[in-house]
Amino acid sequence: MKYLLEILIACCFFANGVGLAQGYICAIGGESENYNSWSDDPYRWIVEKSDSGKIIVLSANEESNWIPNYFKSFGASSAVNMRINSRTLADQQSTFDELITARAIFIKGGDQWNYINYWKGTKTEQAIVHVFNNGGVIGGTSAGAAVLGDLDFSAQNGSAYPRECLMNPFISKIALEDNFLDLVPNVLFDSHFIERGRFGRLIPFMVKSRFINSKDITGVGIDGRTAICIDKNRIGKVMGGGAVSVFYGDQETVWKKNGNAYTVENLKCDQLVAGWEFDFNTNSIAFYPPSAKDVDTSREFEFPATGLWITGNKWLQTNVNLSLPGFLSSVPSQDIVLISHPGFSTSLSPVTSYLTTNNYSYTQILLTDEGMNNPGNELIIQNAKSFIITGDSLGVLAKLRDTSTIVGKAFLHKVRNSKTPLYAPGNPGKILSGFYIDNLDSYSSASYTGQMTNNPGINLFGDLIFQPMVWDNSDYYENRVSALLWGVMLNRKRVGVFLDNNDYMSVSSESKSLTGFGPMPLMLVDARGTTKVDSSKYKAGSGNKTRQSAALNNLKFTVSNINKNYSIASGGIVSSAGDISGPKENESLYLSDNYPNPFNPGTVIRYRIPYEGEITLKVYDILGNEVARLEEGKKPPGSYEVTFNGSGLASGVYFYELRTDKFRNVKKLMLVK
Repeated sequence: MKYLLEILIACCFFANGVGLAQGYICAIGGESENYNSWSDDPYRWIVEKSDSGKIIVLSANEESNWIPNYFKSFGASSAVNMRINSRTLADQQSTFDELITARAIFIKGGDQWNYINYWKGTKTEQAIVHVFNNGGVIGGTSAGAAVLGDLDFSAQNGSAYPRECLMNPFISKIALEDNFLDLVPNVLFDSHFIERGRFGRLIPFMVKSRFINSKDITGVGIDGRTAICIDKNRIGKVMGGGAVSVFYGDQETVWKKNGNAYTVENLKCDQLVAGWEFDFNTNSIAFYPPSAKDVDTSREFEFPATGLWITGNKWLQTNVNLSLPGFLSSVPSQDIVLISHPGFSTSLSPVTSYLTTNNYSYTQILLTDEGMNNPGNELIIQNAKSFIITGDSLGVLAKLRDTSTIVGKAFLHKVRNSKTPLYAPGNPGKILSGFYIDNLDSYSSASYTGQMTNNPGINLFGDLIFQPMVWDNSDYYENRVSALLWGVMLNRKRVGVFLDNNDYMSVSSESKSLTGFGPMPLMLVDARGTTKVDSSKYKAGSGNKTRQSAALNNLKFTVSNINKNYSIASGGIVSSAGDISGPKENESLYLSDNYPNPFNPGTVIRYRIPYEGEITLKVYDILGNEVARLEEGKKPPGSYEVTFNGSGLASGVYFYELRTDKFRNVKKLMLVK
């Protein structure tokens, strides 16, 4: 009787359709749709997968007929708006009856908290799940996409912005809803991803889910004018003009928590563009289109040639206050060479005043075409003990790479052969790589319209792509985030570094490591495992170039404010004492949804146990009778997989239970013959 009661409770838990996963999902990252544009493919897909049936467009607001008419242009038999803006209306039987007549339900953008607040636990939620479980399509854009996952950012306490999320993932602003719709197991969707720099909040969402909700999730960030359309087999195909970024932990991912500080080391990310497909069952890329190019993984790693300091702020006075003293304390106080250009000479006073006031001996060189072959400048560089490079014209500063000039040749020889340290605050730090992405700050839509430029740098850390001022100005989020990923993709670089305003970093050539400083976490992208790259083919109008959205597989993100010491050589945090681990793979019990489900006759069940001990994995029928014993006995900690064969059983609903001496978890499965 005890088991029967527990299974009946489980039945109630699954009554809203959780775990059935029978329909189609189309999650769209927002922005305006238009005929003969990016939106045609995903909206046509919705119509096709709904068998050209009736589509209901849901919202909490009054809406125009544009979207219904758009669906009808692709062959939908009918498409209508339906406004549900109260719990009373959401829970009416007539609302349920109308919604289940649809073959597809599409949830408009707006405020996802309205949808959760008005619809959760009502007949509206039941109807959406009913349509999905009966093979229908559930789509959504922006806020409508945000509620399609197993876990949702609810926005109950307002929006959450990257800076505040990165500094503390456990703030109340990060309100996570884990009991609404639950259409895509273990997935959280976020929209407007690149244009709002939202990798800076999606990763903290995953951190909070792991440590507070005890749930590992796959984070899916969808750019505006982009969609991921997921079929019944949980294979998602990217459509539209931007990228979809899929973040997930694997066996190499390390999670740590110490108070409100945290580390996520080597979080896997596959960034996909149109035509790429992702398997949400296995968290792996299912298909590469012909446009995807191979990456030569045997190419030589280009480590830093000398000690380097870079900063996230372009304002010299701020850098003088924050990071310049640290650099100067690590170098001799004599023979400092300050390199800039004539157009910036009047802006150098914060640096020159600090050097003079604190009795540093320095010489200034302003780069000109004539000065690049000045023997006097050559001699100054040959005698330098350290360099400071600053200015607002990266093209002029990057002339230091030109070994056909005596200054360029002397500079590169001095830095590389004598290991002379160098400080480059703000944007000038970008030229230290073999290549850098420019033209980000004059035009807010530069990335979207293909106006960013790729330029040769001075190659002092050849495998670096660096981007400062990431969240300095919301108008430039898309440019600054996409610039780093675009540069890594285009130039086949391995290390990407993001720095925000008051952050800075020292890079050691001796230990092949770097150390971050400042209020924000260390933020790194490791592309040494990338084997395939691609880019968007979308043009935002006839006068524009292709959108500069990159696709790269096997990226690893590291974000940490517990420990900001990172080994470039090994690709990981340099361990330190005092870090407190959270529930890593060997510290949490996990029982997956079986796949496929429904099944006939076999299905796969995966589970993870946190410590060595006795376990049982059993299957029960709807009456609580044991029908199969899949696992029994002592097992070491780890992840396991078992196949259940139901060939000897009748069609119907069954339950499987994983039990240890401290934990128990039950899931539902359905045998359909």
